[in-house]
Amino acid sequence: MEEIMLFPLGSVLMPEGKMKLRIFEPRYQRMVAQASKTDTGFGICLYDSSADKKSNPLSHFGTWVKIVDFETLGDGLLGITVVGAKRFKIRSVRSEFDGLRMAKIDLLPSWPVRHMDENEAFLAHRLQKVYRDFPQLGELYTHCFYDDASWVTQRWLELMPLVNQQFDQISQNNDCDKALSYLLNAIESFGDGE
Repeated sequence: MEEIMLFPLGSVLMPEGKMKLRIFEPRYQRMVAQASKTDTGFGICLYDSSADKKSNPLSHFGTWVKIVDFETLGDGLLGITVVGAKRFKIRSVRSEFDGLRMAKIDLLPSWPVRHMDENEAFLAHRLQKVYRDFPQLGELYTHCFYDDASWVTQRWLELMPLVNQQFDQISQNNDCDKALSYLLNAIESFGDGE
């Protein structure tokens, strides 16, 4: 078990996923500075802003990420690009003096590579269309693995609006199969849309 800094978000990032982040709160500026200095990265987990005071607003699972790029944004804020490295389960959380959350975690294995079945291939085609229609998402990836069900599933989970309970149920599995079933049902229900 190790302790990492946490960056809770309203969306998820999975292993091999990439995300651009705007850093403006002092606690997260400190997190980025420390992660850069020590080359340790930090954890991203799902945050439920509607949770009441008695319930935990954080998901029980998340992804440890590494910073791969920095930029100064047009508004003068710090922009970073992160890539997902490892899945984790949160064991406990504490807050530091400035509100930065620190989590004791157990690292989990990545979902294994799995070939896409014929009946699942439309998820890969739809993902390609999303990346064409929204080039700011697609240009994050120099290599796309549309024949790998795990890779495609993880990229879709990053795009889907998930609540903590859904994300935790999907994340507790050791492969992409349950997540893939969820996505097949969710995306088929939208119809063809082509």
